[in-house]
Amino acid sequence: MTSLMLVMVLLKNKYKASESYKNINIYPQVLVNAKVDNNKKMLYKDDKDINFAIDKLEKEFENNGRVLIRPSGTENLIRVMIEGEDQESIMEKAKKIAELIEAKLN
Repeated sequence: MTSLMLVMVLLKNKYKASESYKNINIYPQVLVNAKVDNNKKMLYKDDKDINFAIDKLEKEFENNGRVLIRPSGTENLIRVMIEGEDQESIMEKAKKIAELIEAKLN
């Protein structure tokens, strides 16, 4: 369905598929894992300090990146993924969130 919708937009607006990528910003992405007991993986959603830090980061990256925090389905981890313009900066921020999660949930 997604590909059909894409083709429809391209045809409607007389865009060439080869030129459509020009409006997309590709940002570096980092992934840092926070090690947490399996039975505590979902508790990050209820922790006010963790949620405050995540909300603050999401506002910071609102139009220039992305923040995704999710528990692993197969490992004792909470995955912290951030996309943004500066690789060094997003790595530092991802590590801080992961460290906070580990400190609060272990």
